[in-house]
Amino acid sequence: MVLLAVASARAQGPEPPPREPAWWEPRTELRLRLDRITEADQGGVERVSSQLRVRWEGQGAGGWEPFSYAGGFRSALGSDGNRLNLRRWDQQPSNGTQLDVARIGIAGRTERTFGEAHLGFQESRLIAPEALWDRDLRFLGLGMRAGLRDREGWIPELGLRAAAGRVRTLQGGNLDLTAGQIVLKLETGPVSWTAHGGRWEIAWDRGFARTRPVPGHAAEPRQRLRLDAYGASATWNAGLPVEVRAFGQRNRETGESGAETQFLVGSLERPFWPRLSVTWQRLSRTGTLYPVNGDQWWFYWNARGPRYEIALPLQDRWFVALTFLRHQDYGEPYAAERRMVTVTKRFPLE
Repeated sequence: MVLLAVASARAQGPEPPPREPAWWEPRTELRLRLDRITEADQGGVERVSSQLRVRWEGQGAGGWEPFSYAGGFRSALGSDGNRLNLRRWDQQPSNGTQLDVARIGIAGRTERTFGEAHLGFQESRLIAPEALWDRDLRFLGLGMRAGLRDREGWIPELGLRAAAGRVRTLQGGNLDLTAGQIVLKLETGPVSWTAHGGRWEIAWDRGFARTRPVPGHAAEPRQRLRLDAYGASATWNAGLPVEVRAFGQRNRETGESGAETQFLVGSLERPFWPRLSVTWQRLSRTGTLYPVNGDQWWFYWNARGPRYEIALPLQDRWFVALTFLRHQDYGEPYAAERRMVTVTKRFPLE
């Protein structure tokens, strides 16, 4: 903490945004991580991993302004073999190279309306916490967004978002996602507001680990989980930003629910000024999409616990983050702790 205080005192104001690369220049992110996981009566596991993401994307190709494209790959190298990924609930392989994105899109905007559609292998643009969706997951299908906005900027978005397609997971199991949500964004002076609500449905073949039959549901070969998901956030846009987020989801068949609450102070846009975050996660037996939930936690159902993180942006788009989390089973004195040190470098530079 002393080091962080000294670094904060050296702050030089917001880092300028990176320049827009030419069409042939990729956007690149390199991530290095040290990860230690300790479970009760199980000892500890240490993992060292690296991940390189390379992406080419652009808009207006061929002189046609509404058109956009993106393509790229992910390459990973780690001390943890791929054979252990399922047992350790990973959503990405520890070693190897794979397609990360390959999509085309079309968009249109006026003063009061906007709309866009993307087809191909892509990330989700739905608003969701890690208890519901892992941000590293990709699906092959269609993603859409459309809505209204006002000229003055008080309502940046009032519209619909949707995603449908086959999700790539380590578990396989022919996992399909269909989801849609209503989104409202408001700008009221120094405070920004966001609210959303919608329906998620995931279907998959029964299998190992997270793709086993859902508790409380029929043991059919094809499993289905339907959730009502909702959330809201408020951000105070000051010199030291403060943000509060709250998410919830409810299983329509069993009535059980899960939730995630986040509190953040600071941002990642000002070099040498840290961002602090505290997240509380509650996972029910049937209220979470555990085949696709975020693997930056540990358990994926019937658990609860906090996560604390301090992230420090540095010059030239370097970032360092220290993370500690603790997950505990409901009704049992069984817990897991996880400590992570993550160093990230992003290109291009100025």
